[in-house]
Amino acid sequence: MAVTSARSIINMKEKGHFGHEKTRIDKYTLADELPAQLSELDLRPRTMAPSYTLRKLTPKDKEPVIDFLRRFFFRDEPLNLTINLLETPESRCIELEDYASSTLSDGASVAAIDENGDFVGMVINGIVKREEVDYTDKSEGCPNPKFRRILKLLGHLDREARIWDKLPQSCHTVLEIRIASTHSDWRGRGLMRVLCEETERIAKELGASALRMDTTSAFSAAAAERLKYKKVYGLFYSELPYAPHPEPPHLEGRVYLKEI
Repeated sequence: MAVTSARSIINMKEKGHFGHEKTRIDKYTLADELPAQLSELDLRPRTMAPSYTLRKLTPKDKEPVIDFLRRFFFRDEPLNLTINLLETPESRCIELEDYASSTLSDGASVAAIDENGDFVGMVINGIVKREEVDYTDKSEGCPNPKFRRILKLLGHLDREARIWDKLPQSCHTVLEIRIASTHSDWRGRGLMRVLCEETERIAKELGASALRMDTTSAFSAAAAERLKYKKVYGLFYSELPYAPHPEPPHLEGRVYLKEI
């Protein structure tokens, strides 16, 4: 299914046939007759799709970003769920929150905001450079033993994928899609595709010539495939005794790349 580019979807309004913007009817002529006439033609009035805007995230957004992720990502992510990282609805994992917000200063993350000014979706991205590659194990310094297992797994994926060996030598900058989340009421509307398209535009703007997506669930892997990313590495969690072992279908961690 074709999707309109992110730029043209900013301040979206529903469009009718032939691409004309659908006019909102505040008052009917003859009051109730229009719905009745549509009923006779076996037609139904269409509900106006909610509009939203896109904007980049900054470090100043950390608290509302974390609040959104606590509600719509942290508890649902299969790795977190498997090890019971957040034991109660009130539980917090500061190390996870710091990890999630650590790249907001890169100016590469983007969110969708509804008409009330609330987040309805976001993609947290980071910028990595060839000359700054570091394959050391970052999990050793993590004081949270549960989250340490996840960091160790992510580090293993990074080392084994060796993305710089798979990219042209001319590629010096890659944008990583680190976290992608949508408000539960907005799922199934194509919003994540729009956010990923906007991420691709931002990547080009920042001089990146490739994007990377590490997928830890079957859902995120399917999203990467739909977005035309190429799998460059995969690992079944059962191969690593320390890794969380989610229930099917979330059996594999993968690394995807997309050159732009």
